[in-house]
Amino acid sequence: MFEKNYRVPYYGLDESGRMKPEILLDIFQEAAALHADSVNIGVGDLLRRGFTWVLRRYRVDFLGRHGKGELTVSTWFEPHRNLMSVRRFEAKSAAGEDVASAWSAWIVIGVERGRPIRLDRALPGAYFSAAEPTGEPVEDPIPEVSGDYGFEREFSVRRNELDLNGHANHTVYFDWALESIPDSAIAGMFPARLDAEFLASVRREDVTARARITGRDPLRFAHSIISKETGAEAARLSTEWK
Repeated sequence: MFEKNYRVPYYGLDESGRMKPEILLDIFQEAAALHADSVNIGVGDLLRRGFTWVLRRYRVDFLGRHGKGELTVSTWFEPHRNLMSVRRFEAKSAAGEDVASAWSAWIVIGVERGRPIRLDRALPGAYFSAAEPTGEPVEDPIPEVSGDYGFEREFSVRRNELDLNGHANHTVYFDWALESIPDSAIAGMFPARLDAEFLASVRREDVTARARITGRDPLRFAHSIISKETGAEAARLSTEWK
């Protein structure tokens, strides 16, 4: 298990003084990268061997309000069926209160062909010796929602939103989904859960983010991120608000 303390900066607070969701996602990503680098399974390590990580699923639950101040983040991983790496996160306040938890599923692909590779063929023994139980992965797919989404916005992938693979960073997909909802629809509310299934990568291109209300108590939205270049669905998400 990897553990590190972080301080939420002023720019990471919204107008109510609460930590923005994207700041927590950035912190989780940083903790995961540092942990991976410590056992030589970071993106850079894999790219040198012709492989890379691809995120398939990410679910985040916000458990308590947190503003400016320190967070203690813990993260750990475990192989699942030798096909995916399950990574868990926990964030606690300086007082030990639960702030958020998250679950993610990653696969390894070969860079040349873009096909999934079994973990024991791509990862060093240090990965398996550092693994810790994460519990069963969330495998229920996010259902496709057809019909009129109701809300729609277009975004362009900016250069500073690309990751080491040259793809839009996964945190940007969440940002597109949240920004596609008009302020009037979520006035006074905050996300309780973010859930995403990543279907295809996008690079320096334009995307369309669509949102549709699927529940009222609690308030839920279905989201779809569409590549304007290919017309393919790049991600499917759901958000829950309180």
